[in-house]
Amino acid sequence: MRLRPATREDLRALTALTRRCDASHRAWAGDDLPMPSEEGEELEWELRLARTGAWVRVAEDEAGGGILGTIAVARAQVAADDPTPVPGLAHVSALFVDPDHWRRGIARALLEAAEDAMRAAGYDRAQLWTLEGSPAERLYRALGWERDGRRDRFAPMGLATVAYVKAL
Repeated sequence: MRLRPATREDLRALTALTRRCDASHRAWAGDDLPMPSEEGEELEWELRLARTGAWVRVAEDEAGGGILGTIAVARAQVAADDPTPVPGLAHVSALFVDPDHWRRGIARALLEAAEDAMRAAGYDRAQLWTLEGSPAERLYRALGWERDGRRDRFAPMGLATVAYVKAL
């Protein structure tokens, strides 16, 4: 596996990866879980790649070149509708690993690389949001991330989300 910067040429592959991960939530959240639209997912990736100071990487299979996982980091902002930056706080806006490649250390490697990049960029802490009850929560806790009490809802799926933070 190798990490490389994501590009606009990866949009279709990143969207497809995200949709496979979205579908995997049905295993624990129920078969009737609604899925975000493909167009909405692609727009989210366009926005992640366009953000000022964004750090977006993909993990590729060295043998076949396919994307196994991805992570996106940007400066945190006060709120979705308020772009004022929060000093010292980075935001992990995406971490996806192809479900066929789970439990192989890919998410860990992506997060560790992102944490190094966040520290190098001058951030002293980071946040991320994840679906409450998802298998990803175990990984975040194992890597030193902690819930901070904030909760929200991921409208496209109708599921609760929880915030995690970590000192860098």
